Amino acid sequence: MKHISILNIPGYQEWREAARNALIHDIAPEQILWTTGQDRQVDLFNATRPGDEKQADATEKDSFDRFLTKRPPRPVHVPQTFLKLCEMTLCHQSPERFSLCYRVLWRLANENKHLLNFKTDNDLLRLNVLFKAVQRDAYKMTAFLRFRQITHNGTEHFIAWYEPEHYALELKLDFFKTRFKNMRWSILTPYRAAHWDTKCLTLEDNPDPSVYPREDNIEKYWLTYYASIFNPARPKKNAMLAQMPKKYWKNMPETDLIEKMLMKSEARTREMLEKP
Repeated sequence: MKHISILNIPGYQEWREAARNALIHDIAPEQILWTTGQDRQVDLFNATRPGDEKQADATEKDSFDRFLTKRPPRPVHVPQTFLKLCEMTLCHQSPERFSLCYRVLWRLANENKHLLNFKTDNDLLRLNVLFKAVQRDAYKMTAFLRFRQITHNGTEHFIAWYEPEHYALELKLDFFKTRFKNMRWSILTPYRAAHWDTKCLTLEDNPDPSVYPREDNIEKYWLTYYASIFNPARPKKNAMLAQMPKKYWKNMPETDLIEKMLMKSEARTREMLEKP
């Protein structure tokens, strides 16, 4: 069993290089154990002394590299569409994501180069489930993320705190850079933050959520606008919750108004219908 640990999040580039090396040296999926940096734990029954873990990592890598040199590499060609599929799928939080992508890669190279056309294949079905979950998660970030205004070093700055289900932040950074290119902003998530100064984008791991302000001066205007466009004749709560699940509400200021407006919607609808 060959152990490959992906240390970065989401890990696509790291996985791609490791998968390519494994594939060209003909290492079957069942011969590889894929793990992440989050999976690394000290064995309670075999305590690790300081420095032992780094030494184990180096020994493990040397062993894997020696294994690779024993076999001559073979050329590998896979569709670009598959790589794009993997790039998004590997943003999923599922622990199976790395092994699943490598298994499909292996099958493309060794079983059927047209495997992606078989939509009912079990591996492809699962791959698409993960892909679509990340795709939805990334879209919801563009819909439900809310900035709040602060002053930083005498300059206007906007901060958002968002909790994606998966590692979706990087997928939408181009969108935010284009949409708010002239704003200085920071998007904080539990695993990473992105900071834009109108010219350069920088990333920061494990940001401090306490820097996100609880309110700002412009929020009251947004709430007034939101209340004004609420249509009391269309308060389909179930449909609304399907599009805007409650798990996102805590970081959306307008949701404080929704319950009150829904309670009043029936009376307001009757009032509208009774008007001549």
